Amino acid sequence: MSPWLAMVVCRSTTDEEIMANFPVPAPRAHVSETANGWQITIPPRRNIGAMIFLPVWLCGWLFGEVMVIRELAFVPVPEAPSLFMIIWLAGWTLGGGLAIFALLWMYVGMERILLRPDALVIARELNGREVHARQYAIGNTSNLRVVPDDRWAWGFGGGKIAFDYGARTFRFGAGIDEAEARDIVSQMQKRQNFPSAN
Repeated sequence: MSPWLAMVVCRSTTDEEIMANFPVPAPRAHVSETANGWQITIPPRRNIGAMIFLPVWLCGWLFGEVMVIRELAFVPVPEAPSLFMIIWLAGWTLGGGLAIFALLWMYVGMERILLRPDALVIARELNGREVHARQYAIGNTSNLRVVPDDRWAWGFGGGKIAFDYGARTFRFGAGIDEAEARDIVSQMQKRQNFPSAN
């Protein structure tokens, strides 16, 4: 047996050797009172693997995009461009656009929730610019709750917090964990009456 292995095997734990506690995670969401109402800002989860992979993939995507466009642009006049190539280019362009959006969302995205006396506003922003926002009348909003996450790939879509609005369910809070979601729901319910499900 090697001396190092013998030291590991023979080492005993004494009362003085106490394992350090795991650090308490800080909340990801920032909560503030504004002139317009109670505001929550939630940064997206950042998937390091995707943040490394997507820029590399986008280089290949750009090469494919340029080559197919060149191929279609220089088709001899009497021949029609291939229908397959046109459909492939449309799908390839859409895929690249989604990849670019996912990358931008991870780098500069933000979810902003505003609770006003008359409405709940949920907005998604890229670098401070609103790209999608919806306003829900408080009178039609009910059953605010924490739910299992249904996040899409790379951290956008869905969320841990859900509410019913008429006959549909909407979600937000994709960048937070369940414990933080429970805290946010509790604070929202103190500020506004969200009737429970019947």
